[in-house]
Amino acid sequence: MHVKYAVLAIVLASAAFYAFGRHGREVDLSLTPPAAIRQAAAAGSSSPDSQQPAPELAQAQPPATPPGQPAQRPPVVDESALRYFASQGDTRRLEAELARLRALYPEWKPPADLTSPAQTGDPELERLWKLFSEGKIAEVRAAIAQRGTREPNWRAPVDLVARLDAAEAAQRLVNASNARQWEQVIRIGTETPALLTCANVDALWRVAEAFVQTGKPERARDAYSYVLGNCNTPAERIGTMQKALATLPDTLTDALLAQERQTEFSSIRDEIARRRIGRAAEDTKLTVSADDIRRVEALANAATTPDDAILLGFYTLRHNDPVKAEALFQSALQRKGGAKAAEGAVLALAANRKYREAEALGSQWLDAGAANRKAYLDAVTSLITQEPAPKLDRAVVERIAKTVATDRYAPGAAGLGWYAYNAGQTSPAETWFETALSWDRGYEPAAYGLALARQRLRDQAGLRAIVNDWGGRSERIAALLDPRRNRASRGQDAHGQDARDQQQRRDDVAAPAVPVIRERDPIEPALSRPVRSRAARQTVQTVQADSDAEPVRRRQAAAPASGSCGNGQSGAAALQRGWCLLNLKRPAAAAEAFEAAMRSSSGQVAADAAMGKTYAKLQQGLTAEANVAAAQTNPAPAQRRELSALLLSERFYAQYDHKDFNGALVTLSERARLAPETTDLMMMRGWSYFHLGRYTDASRVFTALYRSNGSPQALAGLTAIGDVTRQNRY
Repeated sequence: MHVKYAVLAIVLASAAFYAFGRHGREVDLSLTPPAAIRQAAAAGSSSPDSQQPAPELAQAQPPATPPGQPAQRPPVVDESALRYFASQGDTRRLEAELARLRALYPEWKPPADLTSPAQTGDPELERLWKLFSEGKIAEVRAAIAQRGTREPNWRAPVDLVARLDAAEAAQRLVNASNARQWEQVIRIGTETPALLTCANVDALWRVAEAFVQTGKPERARDAYSYVLGNCNTPAERIGTMQKALATLPDTLTDALLAQERQTEFSSIRDEIARRRIGRAAEDTKLTVSADDIRRVEALANAATTPDDAILLGFYTLRHNDPVKAEALFQSALQRKGGAKAAEGAVLALAANRKYREAEALGSQWLDAGAANRKAYLDAVTSLITQEPAPKLDRAVVERIAKTVATDRYAPGAAGLGWYAYNAGQTSPAETWFETALSWDRGYEPAAYGLALARQRLRDQAGLRAIVNDWGGRSERIAALLDPRRNRASRGQDAHGQDARDQQQRRDDVAAPAVPVIRERDPIEPALSRPVRSRAARQTVQTVQADSDAEPVRRRQAAAPASGSCGNGQSGAAALQRGWCLLNLKRPAAAAEAFEAAMRSSSGQVAADAAMGKTYAKLQQGLTAEANVAAAQTNPAPAQRRELSALLLSERFYAQYDHKDFNGALVTLSERARLAPETTDLMMMRGWSYFHLGRYTDASRVFTALYRSNGSPQALAGLTAIGDVTRQNRY
């Protein structure tokens, strides 16, 4: 098929982007075909885009014949390149050369037989064309120079020289484009108009990009329009639209789409619809046309891949159609849509108030990435904050608590606080609300929950502390101590919160204890551990009776009946308050008090405060922070042994949770040199042996525990060993 290639002219216009040409004039880079320029000039147009073609184009046109003078002879056309490409069977270059010569010499007619040798054959010139066709530009230049030295009167064909100039200019243009020297790209295009033809669409694309990068998108649109108006190769036409789509706004690409031939841009229109829907999915203020939605829906229904269903799913989810979004995400999951489809499905299920299904699906994708964890946490926060508290399996609550603790997600911690509060578990609720505030000090729902928990626990001093801190920021917290509100509500609440609390406890008697964070092996008995670890739960109560521990014990304040721990500002008062809060099972508040004591004191008070902060962080389950606090202490020997044993216990729990049973046993042995092994640690030692296949060692531990206290967990361990060994026997 014949391919038309036309030279891209560059004409003068004052409103356009200017660059200096080779003759020192400022030339406009409007992209207009040569024929259009000639037609405009013949019509006497005053348009700045048609007054004067570029110098190179003017030289290529035959001079006009003055009136009364005989017609000039037709220009001599160098056909050597044409004949060489024909002899080599290089159809692509042959057609490009034909188009170039027709553009330069409109009256010229190509020879009927291009394969016959020219009347003036020149084997050496043919060799030059061969080198040129192989891209050996430097060798062609060297051969021309050598022949010029041997034959001073010989001149290389103008066409060959022009082609060499264009090839070298093309390389300079590519180099400038790769180096992002956009003005240089435009300058080279200005100086070499013969380069900007359908024979070198890549150069046109690079010039268009340079226009975009220099703030002239309309000029880039003209370049792309030139390709679509003059070039016929399908891949280059589609590639041109793809580049325009990536760099130009919709207002400029619409005009380019109008140059479509039949339905060649169908895939481009699909991509435009996807792009619009994607933007609207991110910005709910944007909407898209019904045609775009129908187009992407058709793509989603016809495809076997999940991408279009996911894209449309997020759009419909964020534009208040969660039912449709759920169906799209489920379809994407069936097509192996992976983490993104799962994220959308969890969000859609939660939006449709299918919280349990959202939790079950989201739990399978917790390791897929931050977006999946966030979707899961948002869904389960809605699940656990329902009233009345939903009946959830223990494993589900443990999974939620563990994820919340790992991500330090304040809304989730507050949600667990509300779950415990609504289930009548007020003390765990208080701990979770405190934990949420320790992660986000400005999270008002956690502060309000903490105030209600302290009110239910009749901790008036603690309630007043919350109201004093938050009263100016939260009307509902301030109202908790408003006498008028209390009087107004006393009548309607005459039968009291206590009655509702008792009913709630009856309703939720089977609700799992909150909080818990560790998942367990199915055959392992319930060894639930709250977010405050076993090793630290009774830290204050288990200080050893060693005389070296007495200085710290004397500073530990027993919790008064009123629940008030004072509010002194000195370092010693803050230390006293910290120990008091720790005894009240308020580790987050205790940690703040100990930090205040460390900031305002030195010496023994600061050391004791660092020790207290370590215990508080351990009670919260923040082992890493506890280690940091421990490094700031200089305890007495007995205290050092106690603290080391606590930290080793935490290391053991972490290793056990990660199924590093060998490491866990090593840590237990190290701890055994510092403190006796507690019953629960012995139980977990037995299960560590069990998981490693050391059934004899496991049996010895479980037997000792069963004989000492008749532990049902130890009996379960012995039963599990018997089941496994019988299976192995048969």
